[in-house]
Amino acid sequence: MSDIRILGKRLAQRIGQEAIVLGRITEKSSDSKSAEITTTDDARINVTFLEPFDNTSGYIEVRGTVKSKSTMSCSSFVCFPPSMTKDFDSNGYNTMVNVRCAVGNQLEGVFYGD
Repeated sequence: MSDIRILGKRLAQRIGQEAIVLGRITEKSSDSKSAEITTTDDARINVTFLEPFDNTSGYIEVRGTVKSKSTMSCSSFVCFPPSMTKDFDSNGYNTMVNVRCAVGNQLEGVFYGD
């Protein structure tokens, strides 16, 4: 799986590709197999999960395939409880993701050994 983090407002740039987004669940379907997530940059995206999930509070990191500018098919996810993310700096996270996207593969040799 790719480790490409992307902000919700830039999802259209990765249609048909894998991506990672971070946000909060703002709505959950009655069967718990899909949800609307508000990303750290205030975009609302719809995510379809492989199986029902229970968590609805705190942040969720979703990994999967981007289907459109506002939908993803989840292959895996991690839920972070509110106690773990109460001091999370979403603006700092957004800045980091923007820098990472702007610099792209130029950072690979800096952070990852060959």
